[in-house]
Amino acid sequence: MKRLIRSTALAALLPAFLAAPAQAAEPITIGFFSHLSGNFAEYGASSKNGVELYLDQVRKQGGIEGRPVKLLVEDDRNSPQEAATVARKIAGTPGVVLAIGSWSTTASMAASPIFTEAKIPQISPTSSHPDFTKQSDYVFRQNNTDDVLAQYNADTIQKKLKANTVVIPYSQDDWGVYTGKATAQAIEKAGGKVLLLESVQPGSRDFRPFISKVKALKPEGVFLALPYQEASIFVQQLRQAGVDIPVGGGIPLTSPKFIELSGKAAEGIVLHTIFFAQDPSKKDFTDAYKAKYGRLPDQFAALAYDAAAVGVQAIRRVVQSGKPLTGEAVRDELANGPAYEGVTGVTKYDHGNVRKDPIFITVRDGQFQLFE
Repeated sequence: MKRLIRSTALAALLPAFLAAPAQAAEPITIGFFSHLSGNFAEYGASSKNGVELYLDQVRKQGGIEGRPVKLLVEDDRNSPQEAATVARKIAGTPGVVLAIGSWSTTASMAASPIFTEAKIPQISPTSSHPDFTKQSDYVFRQNNTDDVLAQYNADTIQKKLKANTVVIPYSQDDWGVYTGKATAQAIEKAGGKVLLLESVQPGSRDFRPFISKVKALKPEGVFLALPYQEASIFVQQLRQAGVDIPVGGGIPLTSPKFIELSGKAAEGIVLHTIFFAQDPSKKDFTDAYKAKYGRLPDQFAALAYDAAAVGVQAIRRVVQSGKPLTGEAVRDELANGPAYEGVTGVTKYDHGNVRKDPIFITVRDGQFQLFE
């Protein structure tokens, strides 16, 4: 009788046991950090949007080989000190096997030693200083290096805008100092002449002394090695002073925020980029981004989207291999994996670097259009 009772009790428990959900698959965590507040927060917001859009698509497809994906987001405020702080937080979070960030070279380089020590690969969507990827084998980038971009800068002002005597205001930070000097060298190597190469303090709002020098020197063009905030004020004051010479710029000005802040002064400015939202071949990405965020993606969103894609594909290959999922294993897949065709071109790392071809665009009727 006792045996019958025990059997009956066990039978009663069995359906409940069978109905119990299987243990949830262990989540995979990716860290993201960029400047999401303060000056140039628009850049960081675009980068975050791009990463989140890609991970949303991964989740809709069931995660990475059935494992859910978590995103740990941190604001580095475009500060090297804060970047180091958030890097320690990300690296110290259990389960993190990849870090994406930051937007600026300065913040990216401040974080790199921490991720390297933790053996977590870091992909910066936009860091362009050549020294960034020289720090360790755990450091990767999605963007061209500044020496490559300097040649594209020179092509913008000389070949596209036909200006051979040029002035260059550049931002007094790591990116601006390198970009200004490298662009000047590329222009002069191609037979041009740089009449003025002068730094601008971040946050400057009065460019009239610089513009007075421009009027006196009478250059054929201006190349802006500036972020969108300073650049927008510069072109407004330049046009207000009656200076109507061609103006070119690099990737920081491809943000829609530049047009918004510059107004009509942005008309005719020529830039180079590696992503153009109106390109029909990028329609799927552009439509998905616009549906989620209500606006067109810029280059920074596209680069971050590709950074997430390349990183997730590397993680997926590790999981498929049956090896333990570690940052070191993901690093090896990033370094040695196949080429990835993304919305900003082909990613195939060579010592952490990529090489992508430029697209030249201009501001016409208050929007970016292909330069023809």
